[in-house]
Amino acid sequence: MAQIKWWFPVTGTKRENPQDRLKKIKYRAHHRGTQEMDIILGGFVDGAVADYTSAQLDDLEALMSETDADLYNWIIGKEPLDNAPFPDLLKQISQFQHDRVSDE
Repeated sequence: MAQIKWWFPVTGTKRENPQDRLKKIKYRAHHRGTQEMDIILGGFVDGAVADYTSAQLDDLEALMSETDADLYNWIIGKEPLDNAPFPDLLKQISQFQHDRVSDE
């Protein structure tokens, strides 16, 4: 059965103020639905995406439309990235989280 994506990208227009777009992405990253993903994605967005280009933010928003379970499994390495969307971005998130946890 095909999975229905009910969550669409936060931004709807290319003319949106970049700071407003980033605020919406940050909010969405911190309010995922599972505490683990709130911490992982919220921390990543707070610490790593301030200088992202519009195209990179597009990729991040598209990735954030995936389920928390899928994202978590890819990020922690439980599932391979072979068929995952945006594997390079997932690797960045995973490395950021690893570095963050290692520093604590």
